[in-house]
Amino acid sequence: MTEVADLALFLQVVRRKNAASLRWVALLVALLVPLFWLLDWFVIPQHVYRTLFLRGASSVYAIALLVAVGTHRAWVERHVNLLGFTLTLLLGWSIAMMCWLHQGYESPYYAGMILVIIGVGFFFTWNWRLHGLFNLLLYGFYMAPVLVGRLHVSQFSVALGNQFFLLSTMVITMASLQVRYGLELREFANRQSLEKTKGSLEQALGRLTDLDRLKSQFFSNVTHELRTPLTMILSPVESMLDGDLGTFDPTQRSYLETVKRNALKLLKLINDLLDLAKIEERFMRLRLDRTDLHALLSETVEYARPLAQRKGIELALALEAKPEDLHVDQEKMERVVVNLVSNALKFTGTGGKVTIRLAESSDEIHLAVSDTGVGIPEDKREAIFERFAQADGSVTRRYGGSGIGLAFAREIAVLHGGRIDVESEVGRGSTFTLCLKPGTAHIPPQAIDRRRRNTPTDSTRRREDREPLEWTLQLQERKDYRFLQLEEATERRIVRDRGDEPRATKVLVVEDNVEVLRFLHLQLQGEHAVYLAQDGKQGLELARRERPDVIVTDFMMPEMDGRSMIAALRSEKEMAATPVVMLTAKNQLEDRLQAHEAGADVYLAKPFSPEELRATVRKLLARRGREAATVLQAQTKSLEIVSAGLAHEIHNPLSYIKGGYFVIDEALKRIDEALKKEGLSDEERQQRVAKARSSAERMRTSVERGIERIEQVVALVRRYAREGYPNEPTDISLDAAVRDVVKLVAPRDARHVELAVELACPEATVRCVPEEMHQVIRNLTQNALDAVGDGGKVVVRTRRAGERVVLEVSDDGPGIPRELLTRIFTPFFTTKAPGKGMGLGLAIVHQVVTQAGGTIVAESEAGHGTTFRVELPAPSLPSSALPC
Repeated sequence: MTEVADLALFLQVVRRKNAASLRWVALLVALLVPLFWLLDWFVIPQHVYRTLFLRGASSVYAIALLVAVGTHRAWVERHVNLLGFTLTLLLGWSIAMMCWLHQGYESPYYAGMILVIIGVGFFFTWNWRLHGLFNLLLYGFYMAPVLVGRLHVSQFSVALGNQFFLLSTMVITMASLQVRYGLELREFANRQSLEKTKGSLEQALGRLTDLDRLKSQFFSNVTHELRTPLTMILSPVESMLDGDLGTFDPTQRSYLETVKRNALKLLKLINDLLDLAKIEERFMRLRLDRTDLHALLSETVEYARPLAQRKGIELALALEAKPEDLHVDQEKMERVVVNLVSNALKFTGTGGKVTIRLAESSDEIHLAVSDTGVGIPEDKREAIFERFAQADGSVTRRYGGSGIGLAFAREIAVLHGGRIDVESEVGRGSTFTLCLKPGTAHIPPQAIDRRRRNTPTDSTRRREDREPLEWTLQLQERKDYRFLQLEEATERRIVRDRGDEPRATKVLVVEDNVEVLRFLHLQLQGEHAVYLAQDGKQGLELARRERPDVIVTDFMMPEMDGRSMIAALRSEKEMAATPVVMLTAKNQLEDRLQAHEAGADVYLAKPFSPEELRATVRKLLARRGREAATVLQAQTKSLEIVSAGLAHEIHNPLSYIKGGYFVIDEALKRIDEALKKEGLSDEERQQRVAKARSSAERMRTSVERGIERIEQVVALVRRYAREGYPNEPTDISLDAAVRDVVKLVAPRDARHVELAVELACPEATVRCVPEEMHQVIRNLTQNALDAVGDGGKVVVRTRRAGERVVLEVSDDGPGIPRELLTRIFTPFFTTKAPGKGMGLGLAIVHQVVTQAGGTIVAESEAGHGTTFRVELPAPSLPSSALPC
């Protein structure tokens, strides 16, 4: 449980504890033991002096230990177990002697020994060896008279009871003491572990604090370094847009505008992160000025109102107060206001309303921004002010964002000595209230920047380092940077679908980020008709309507994410084979596996190469073309097989009909001649007519068989197409159906084939479409007849298997090769040569049996024939019926 060093420390702690207990035990012995001498006056007055000696010995030894504890504490602690052992053992020996001065084993003085045993277990923490030795010696003192032959018991039951209680007390006390010893050892080990953990945590906290400080410093340095190259991106792009390098066509300008907008977003994000780092390190300072809040709000609303209108939102400004003595850092307070207004516009849908109200109470100024948007759940209202947190952090969240806007706004409000409160109701909207106090007395002095506003730039800074920073500061004063969040919150302009342009292929792009959506449109519009959707739900609806050739989708989207959309597409027969490219910033192995499991063909991580994307789309289109060609080729081959099979199936019965027609026509001519020829007697004329009629009658049977066979072929094809026949199930007798169908099935040539029928379930009925079940029996029987040679045998039988009825059709033909058994129920598959069969019969049999709730299997061995076994539910069979 513990190491050796820890065990030694535990024993030291135990000795210290036992030393404290020894003082109390010695004190109790010194005080109480002499008092019990009064009991001796009444119980054993004849031995009162002897008991005085015994009790006095224990008391004197206890007093000596009390003195030692006070004068030689260290020595006592080292030998505390020995001292406690001798004291309690001496006390126990004296009580044992008193028992024999009184009544021996029947003396009630044994109760004093019980008190000693309990006292040892209560006051001292001993290991089992020491405690066991103590109990053994104490019991030995009590039983000593037996050893010297002085055993005299007058009341054996009393002596036995005393022995029982004494021994029981020893066992129970020893067990409890060992349990306590183990508990204290574990408690000590846990305490030591906690101490070590505490020390480790304190060290880790120190290291974490150092790392956090280094992280903040590194973060600040990196963001400073990022602003310079970002500035050198923005500056040339603006120069190009201003026409300094000539004119650009609309597509080129669209690319440049995309670069500019996203560079401004990145610059703003860097500045926000840098300010958060300053706040965290308490380096943020406020440049306070008397501020006209009316002007600040009016400018913000003036800029935001047309943006709100394009989203269909009413924006109202109510200035109910005009603070005269409001001192704030105007640049930072504007960022707070813009953040609150942009959030309200972002989370309010079309037809909603955003209201900005400025009011004043006795000691505070209240700026409230209210909306009629989606609202915030109660358990998320505080979390939204945490850094990088959002009310909805799921994959399908509708609204994007970095999660630092409200955190920064609250920090700035607190830095001004104010606060931001929120009230919200899900589905009804939210109200964020910025509360500020007039004057400057409430603002901490350490938060105020005492420098002049226009601090000159350090003259020692290099010119190339100075100019980008100065240009960046100028850039941050422009409205397109200051109000960038308002633009993003209300952006709804998406490029026009190009599906109406003449393109051979269609590509659907599903992406919730408008900038990425525009960029993908620019990349693909030259080669394909591009359709756009902003979430998975819209994308699925558009895919169903337009049937695109390729789909490019994001992973994280509102309403329905990309994985769910792909899964929905794959579940629909018409779009199951549509190629999908998943394009997303989530590039973990788990995400890629989930995308492929859902059915994505290609997974490209952001940032992506436009050329790679275009090449991927072209590759998927080419593959789809090859698959279509393969399917067409297979369909053509299947059509050839079906045509050959139909020709064969119809040719033979047509031959019967043509031959019969010829014979019947000749017979009719002979009849006509016999009737018209003169000179014939009536008897001879009747003979000729009868002979011709007999020949016609024989051929009529052949013609009827040919017509019936053609009808069967037509019905077979129509049944496979699932049209033109009754499909209402009903209960039929399987035995009766077999009996009727077998009568109509006979070999079509002169072969001698034995057809045996063994029907053993006349009471069994199955629920099915009668014509379909007749077709099952006919197809299986006819296939068996076709399989056997001259002299062969076919057996059709029925039997019962539980609550199911079994139909078996067996033949002794050549059998079916094992490698073909798994394919025989496939449509258009046949082992016959082209023109000898359609390959539809067994496919229809399988379909009919399955729809009737049954199963069909084929068992075959080369050279030993084939058995088709059909099992169908037959609830009409009585459970008590004998097996069929």
